[in-house]
Amino acid sequence: MSLITVTIPADFKYVGLALVSTTWLMAYQYRIVSQARKKAGILYPQAYAEKAEMKASEDARLFNCAQRANGNTMENIPLVFTNTIVVGLRWPLLGAALCGTWVIGKFAYTNGYMSGDPEKRVNTTYKVGSAALGGLTLLTTYIALEWAFKDLITKALGYL
Repeated sequence: MSLITVTIPADFKYVGLALVSTTWLMAYQYRIVSQARKKAGILYPQAYAEKAEMKASEDARLFNCAQRANGNTMENIPLVFTNTIVVGLRWPLLGAALCGTWVIGKFAYTNGYMSGDPEKRVNTTYKVGSAALGGLTLLTTYIALEWAFKDLITKALGYL
């Protein structure tokens, strides 16, 4: 069995900083969800306001918007972390910048959702952040394919 050597670039510290920024995003969203839950009177363990509650209360609808913004973030965090770390091992400043751009986009997404008009969640800043995640994903795919097939190609060429 052969081993892989991974060298962590000196600028990887910026990847760490970018990943920590996701904690602040989630803390911000948690505060918004908690405040909206309290204002709407939605008790635990109920995750969302029911349709009847939303019809009767704008606060209940806004709580659902806050919950959904946070849920969307939680659905994407594994992708963001994995992709940022992989890209950061090769291009740490690029990985950190793309992750940070995604975080800024998610702040804009959250604020747009909480405006009372859920359609405002998809704004220009959010779109740029989503493109950043797309970039991270493409770069991670490239790096992973290179890791997986570089040795195979080298060995194949060595036998020719």
